[in-house]
Amino acid sequence: MKKQTDSTIKAHLVRGVFYLLLLVAVCAIPFALAQRNASKRSVAKPAANPNLSAIAKLRQTAPPLTRAISAPAATNISKTGQLQLPHYIVTRASADERVLNAAIPGGVCQFHVLIVYADSEGLPTQLQSEIQAEPNVVAVDLFDGSVGIPTQGQLQQYEIVVPFGDTMFLDADTLGNNLADYVDGGGIVVQYGFAHAGPGDPAGINGRWLTDGYNPYDYSENLETNPFSLGAFNAGHPLMVGVATLNSDFANVVTPNAAATEVAQNSLGESLVAYRPVDTHTTVGVTAYVGTAAIQSGDWGKVIVNAGNWLRGCQGSPTPTPTATPTATPSPTSSVTPTAIPRATPTPRPRPTPHPRP
Repeated sequence: MKKQTDSTIKAHLVRGVFYLLLLVAVCAIPFALAQRNASKRSVAKPAANPNLSAIAKLRQTAPPLTRAISAPAATNISKTGQLQLPHYIVTRASADERVLNAAIPGGVCQFHVLIVYADSEGLPTQLQSEIQAEPNVVAVDLFDGSVGIPTQGQLQQYEIVVPFGDTMFLDADTLGNNLADYVDGGGIVVQYGFAHAGPGDPAGINGRWLTDGYNPYDYSENLETNPFSLGAFNAGHPLMVGVATLNSDFANVVTPNAAATEVAQNSLGESLVAYRPVDTHTTVGVTAYVGTAAIQSGDWGKVIVNAGNWLRGCQGSPTPTPTATPTATPSPTSSVTPTAIPRATPTPRPRPTPHPRP
């Protein structure tokens, strides 16, 4: 009887030990799997280098994206009945800022560009695309200056600001004050036509911009309405690096200020590009109107980005090289020798009647 009892106890003990080992094994399986996965992660392959050519193609072909920075009530401000946000209409033309930023080498300037326009003919999407196609441009945004004026805080989000117009700015004096302050803080302004209209014309840039001498051109009401192309220019100047063609059919007919230096003329012998030192800063002027109403083409965007590379001293910017385009003999007072060409006196171009503002 005792032997039978001992055998029964021994069998229970063996069975208990077996169940205990089985339980330990089941509990250990999740820990083993976790350890295995951790080992795999520790030997993961390094990330591949970005495909720069594919990113560049993406940047040039991506459709525009629209992003509202502020959210005021929408107002009907277009002839077509399109609803737009007043004061700050921002059109983001880059495909993916983070990808593009990663592809731009360190030490090379990256540009956010703001176009401040007053033009009843429509959005300046062609000029926007021309700027966006240039290397190292992260984004090109649009601000409708006929319904609002950018503040200092808004301007300072950009390395380059390009004001131009065909109709009245909402407040040309405040715009001029803000742009002058922006330049004082290190910003770059490239002033396009017809923003050289005046003096005192609300389609021009007034205020401190004019009274304190930031304007590269002396204002006038004379406008060019004949087609023109790039004429004589200083191919060695940083503003003209890689510039081969500049075509339009509208421009301000103005002369560079006495403190400014002319860099290029159009094919009609009129001044086209000039710059003006302002204390330790420099402003750039282009007389051509390149908005929706113009038949324009060429390297207008390149001139703008060249201004950024030049005035910011960007590392990696190309060295100017002469081209086959006719150039003028440099002189101490001007980069281009004006050529007297007999032609009809330009007449003022009627501007479209601005829409009533709400």
